[in-house]
Formats: sequence, C-alpha cells, structure tokens
Amino acid sequence: MKIVAVPLACNANPAKLPYLTYLAYKSTKTASSAPGQAPARPAFSQRMILKASNFWNSLGRTDKRSLFDWRRRTYVLGEKIMDRIAYEEWALKGIDQVLGPSMHNLVRYTQTHRRGQDTENAKKDDRTVERVSLLYPPSLVSPPTVIESLRRMTTHRQPYHYRYLWYNVAGIVITSPLFILPAVPNIITYYLLWRAWSHWRAYMASKSVLSLIQKNLIELQPEERLDNILASSPDEKVESLPEDWTMTVHPSHASKIQHAFELPEQASVDLRRACSQAMADIRKKSSS
Repeated sequence: MKIVAVPLACNANPAKLPYLTYLAYKSTKTASSAPGQAPARPAFSQRMILKASNFWNSLGRTDKRSLFDWRRRTYVLGEKIMDRIAYEEWALKGIDQVLGPSMHNLVRYTQTHRRGQDTENAKKDDRTVERVSLLYPPSLVSPPTVIESLRRMTTHRQPYHYRYLWYNVAGIVITSPLFILPAVPNIITYYLLWRAWSHWRAYMASKSVLSLIQKNLIELQPEERLDNILASSPDEKVESLPEDWTMTVHPSHASKIQHAFELPEQASVDLRRACSQAMADIRKKSSS
C-alpha cells in the first residue's frame, strides 16, 4: 500500500503547516498475484464502487444525448455539489479503499499491543501486518511536517464524520416515507444515503490512519518523480496568493501525477478540487 502526500500550497514561514492532500493506491507488488496464479479479483465493494464511478462519469459524456439533456444536467449539478465537499474527505475515502482488505489485521495488531500481550500471536502480527509507504516530495515538505499534517487531518475529521454520519442516518429515517409517492424519485433520501456512506468511509479511514501513526506503521519515502512534476511549469496562468502563500500544485499537474503513479481517473479530479478549495481557503483567511 502506498499513499502520496501532495502539498497544495506552502508558506514562506516554515512554522505554518502547508496544505496537503493524500492520494492512496495499491502498489504493483501488493496487487499482483503469485506467479502462475490468476490475478486477484477485486473485492465486491471495490467492484461496485468502480461500477458506480464509471456510470457517473458516463453521464457527463457529450457524445450521448438524452431527453431534455437530463444526463448532462444531472452530472453538472452533481459535480457542483461534490465540489463543495472538503478535499480532506475525498482523501480519507481514497485511503479507506486501499486499507480496506487489511483493516482486520490492523485492528488485531492494535488491540493485541494495547493489551500488552507479548505472545506468539503478537509477534506473528508484527511480521504479517502490512506497512504503508507514504511518498512525499523532499524539496517541498519534510517528514515531520507530512506526519503532523496527516495526524491533524485525521484527528480533526474523525469526530466530524462520526457526528454527520448519524445526522444523515436520522435524515434517511425522516425522508424515507417519500418512497411511497408514485412516479417521484426520492432524490433527497438517495443523497442522504450517499452522504452517510461517504462519512462512514472517511470515519473508518481516519481511525485506521491514526492507528498506523500511533503504531509507527507508516514508512516515509522521498519521491523524486513527484518533485519533478511539481517543479515543472504549469500550463495555465499562476495566480498570486496573499500572506506569502504559494500554490505548489496546479490543475495541469493533476493529470501528470495521475499518470506517473498509475492512479485512477478520480485522483486527478480530486486534486483539482483540492487546489481550488485550498486557494479559496487561503484567500478567505487572509481577508478575515
């Protein structure tokens, strides 16, 4: 498993933490099967997520027409709603997909060592639990900064996602009777279902990442490829930011990072969202 730490914006003052987002994926070594065996089939949940993502992206295709152009209109409206969701939530949801198959081993490892059991099972867990590689650009951020930023994000987001998970569950219970209305799609309940599922995934990911940090299961690795991509000149005009802030990632970098690390298409979308949100947050804080 690998997580790429991408600095969105850095300040001239090193005391200020940079804006970072995280992209998670499975390494080729982990994802591949043993020689002579058929490739491992993705988990059912991952197949469903991929299928839903492909269906959603197909709604935005311009080469397909629909009655009153409802497909494109639905896609545009949905993208505007998703653009308002914090980029930290998208990052945590991506980490959840990668850590999902190993969460059982991680929970066993954490619980065993919390009880102080120095048994053969504990020693076996030490050997079998999978470390996570955290890649970062060494010229822009330092290892302590990356870990501290990741720790702050997870500790801040965990109670938030837990609270809003139950708010959405309550909303689902209240709006579910709308399903009895004939010929009227219950869009509100479908949206609340998606938000509850999203908050649950982000909450579980924050718990897992905190366990990794506490048990020192994250291996920091400098990544020169990321350094080279972020050092390249952006294709678009660079906008200046106040208070000595500098954007280190631009929309044109998103596709380059996606291809360099063989990430899914959603990764470039998440990076572009993170860029615009970080820029807006910096300007909002400077004006207040």
